[in-house]
Amino acid sequence: MTEQSTIASAWPEKLGRISAITRDLAKPIELESMLYQVVDAAKELLDAEGGTVWRYMAASHQLESRVARGMEPVRISAERGIVGECLRTRSIINVSDCYADPRFDRSFDQRTGYRTRCMLTLPLMGYDELLVGVLQVVNRREGVFDADDETMASVLAAQCAVALQRAQLTERLVESEKVAQEIEVARAVQMGTLPKNAPDVPGYDLAGAFRPADQTGGDTYDFVPTPGGGVMVLMGDATGHGIGPALSATQVRAMLRVAQRLEAGLDDTFRHINDQLVDDLPEDRFVTAFLGLLDPAAHTLHYHSGGQGPLVHFHAADGKCDVHPPTTAPLGAMPQDFLREPRVIELAAGDVFALLSDGVYEYCNAENEEFGEQRVAEFLRRHHREPMVRVRDRLLGELRQFGQGAPQLDDISIVLIRRLGSAHPEVTTSAAIRREFARSFDSLEPIFAFVRHVLDEHGAGDADSYAVNLAVEELFTNMVKYNAEGAGPIVLEMEYASGDLICRLTDPDSDRFDVTAAPDANVGLPAEQRRPGGLGLHLIRRLLDDIDYEYSGRSSRITFRKALTKSWPHKPAVARDAPAGGFDKQRLPLSIPEGPEEGTMFEIRHGEAGTIAFTGRLDAAQCAKAQQFLDASDAARTFDFHGLEYISSAGLGVLLKAHKRLLAGGGRLRLINVSSHIYDIFRFSGFDQVFDVERPAS
Repeated sequence: MTEQSTIASAWPEKLGRISAITRDLAKPIELESMLYQVVDAAKELLDAEGGTVWRYMAASHQLESRVARGMEPVRISAERGIVGECLRTRSIINVSDCYADPRFDRSFDQRTGYRTRCMLTLPLMGYDELLVGVLQVVNRREGVFDADDETMASVLAAQCAVALQRAQLTERLVESEKVAQEIEVARAVQMGTLPKNAPDVPGYDLAGAFRPADQTGGDTYDFVPTPGGGVMVLMGDATGHGIGPALSATQVRAMLRVAQRLEAGLDDTFRHINDQLVDDLPEDRFVTAFLGLLDPAAHTLHYHSGGQGPLVHFHAADGKCDVHPPTTAPLGAMPQDFLREPRVIELAAGDVFALLSDGVYEYCNAENEEFGEQRVAEFLRRHHREPMVRVRDRLLGELRQFGQGAPQLDDISIVLIRRLGSAHPEVTTSAAIRREFARSFDSLEPIFAFVRHVLDEHGAGDADSYAVNLAVEELFTNMVKYNAEGAGPIVLEMEYASGDLICRLTDPDSDRFDVTAAPDANVGLPAEQRRPGGLGLHLIRRLLDDIDYEYSGRSSRITFRKALTKSWPHKPAVARDAPAGGFDKQRLPLSIPEGPEEGTMFEIRHGEAGTIAFTGRLDAAQCAKAQQFLDASDAARTFDFHGLEYISSAGLGVLLKAHKRLLAGGGRLRLINVSSHIYDIFRFSGFDQVFDVERPAS
């Protein structure tokens, strides 16, 4: 038998062996055991003395030998020797005399006394031709490696590369799961150190929250009662986010707790924490931190703020916000040899002090616009009367809404302190006025007449009147629209207390629907994707100061509060024979209208220069009339709102439909002579960016 026929007869046997190896490599197996199998298979198939698999470490551009009998794993540069050239050129290198090849590195032979005669080196390329390593086989027992050996080794290398890539991915997955488990434990520990609830402080309402950007974060906060009846308040933000900053933040909180056990004062506590962090932290690390002492008896907050700011003090009396900067350098930045006297905040009844981390002010939307200080101030003006826990949750929700799906890039911490009580205790309080209305859109006109009478009795300004009318209509029409078959009339109660108008709508027979939990409408969508649904609740959340929902049995009750800005000096009228405590329906000095008032009816007609003129109130009861008129007026593109007093979300739906019809023909809806109150509705609903709106004159 010739040499060629002997080789040919061996091929089926060797291919069968490669098939068996492939099946073995497909099994779940530890990486190191798999590599030993590959080397043993290569030695057997090529009748060689030894072999090595080199893993390519792309991050460091190195090669690591994980399999070499009788030696420890080693790492070399991916540019070094024959193995480096094989990796670089992605080609087979067959060296018949290693000592005659200048690329050969003799250092291994010199250390071990082994002599490498010949060598076959092959690149290992996985999916998508990705380099995962190099296979080397040395010293064929008879002669040198030839072309048939190269072919056989190439088949084996292809199988080895895929198995190695799969094993590496599995190894990384297992390692990442271990890291994830460790991070989850760290998160549980960190979150477990935060206060479960804010302490009960007489005359005060406190709340806090922490939302890390990653599994762990560098923020922390705490409320620590002091022996004298006060509360030490902490909010800290360590540079960066992740496990390292989380440890720094937790250390700050722990040191505060230790200091309070030792009954240290504000100054000593701040100085002690700072100096310890100077010793412990690397030079490029620090913690911005607010540390304050709330005295509920004196209604003062003494504080040091190491790099933490802005600090917001909302004044309930006039609705203004004072913004205070930090008072000193961040904790851990430098020793505090001299510490200035603490700053003092005096909290009047109803005031709110807000500590918010950078993650609130710098929260960005998809257009990279930050939430900012102005939005924080506006938010506090709208919601400062609510319980601080609810304010905290509302703020987190408003940040998510503002972000429009953009990821949270920084840790968020919130600490809120409110002194209870009213900023206007001298304001007269009236008894509730109660009316029942049939479950029908036809009830809207008498409802508006009733609401207008109450608002006039208390001298409400135009903007407040618009907000209350819109809220009552949106809530009432929702009850009618989604529960038309409910039993009994819908009850509307209104009362005036400490500067606020409080309204309650009760549906005695309804399914549960919590209006406070309904999501906001996405007002950033283009016109083609806009839908009018959900706009009513979206609008009233921005116009009211508070809204609450109760459900018991089959009865739903929605209560909202609106602070009234008087349009003129006013003292609520009381009938001569009314009790000093206020009035009720039977004792009003003027009768409450039972039907629509003059001047509130809605009219729509063709105006001058091809416009369509709107007059009166475009509420839910008038939408069918408006829609019918507009359906017959396809050519009109300009709507004149000079006489329009009011528009609800249902009316916005009519405008949206007209606008979409114009868009289909290449046109666009134009609105002129828009009042400031109606323009606000467009702005809150995002329609100022959809329609061409002529802004009101200043």
